[in-house]
Amino acid sequence: MTALMTDWRQRLNAPTLPFLIVQLPNFGMRNTAPVESGWSGVREGQRRAANADPHAALAVTIDVGDAAELHPPNKQAVGRRLARAARAVVYGEDIVPSGPIPASVIRAQGAVLVRFTDIEERLVAYGGDGPIGFELCGDAVGSCRFALARFDGEQTLRLTADNAQTATRVRYCWGDAPTCTLYDSAGAPAGPFEEAIR
Repeated sequence: MTALMTDWRQRLNAPTLPFLIVQLPNFGMRNTAPVESGWSGVREGQRRAANADPHAALAVTIDVGDAAELHPPNKQAVGRRLARAARAVVYGEDIVPSGPIPASVIRAQGAVLVRFTDIEERLVAYGGDGPIGFELCGDAVGSCRFALARFDGEQTLRLTADNAQTATRVRYCWGDAPTCTLYDSAGAPAGPFEEAIR
């Protein structure tokens, strides 16, 4: 994705050409335990490419797809999210382009704290006291365990699990068609991510 954006900008002689990236939606098998997912790896590449480029933004679609249909039936939501991203990176409006993104991941007091930025007002979870879909993982493939996530203020989540002291990374909303329930007050979803614990 990064190479594609660089190439197009060079060919068009437009070094600040904006890009809007539609992240892959939920599609495929739903899982009851943490799994490895090539689909999630592509989403992570899209997220990292957008985050590293000041002229790119990501439209998260993990919550508007259909596990049995590749193309999201809810085109209006995708269009609204792309329009919001365009307002930020194309038109320069001072707005959050896509929704909550992880700003820091640290270990503290027997738990892992994930602080988010790009939030309108505060974090919210739909359908429970805290969001679901967080995993704490070691370095090895297959080492991920679901974590209990609870709010620790308006921008931070506290994750606990039996591997909280040894985990080296956090994953959220990982899998082909995961269930994701973390949003901000404006209804913008936190997109899937994997981050190292610092």
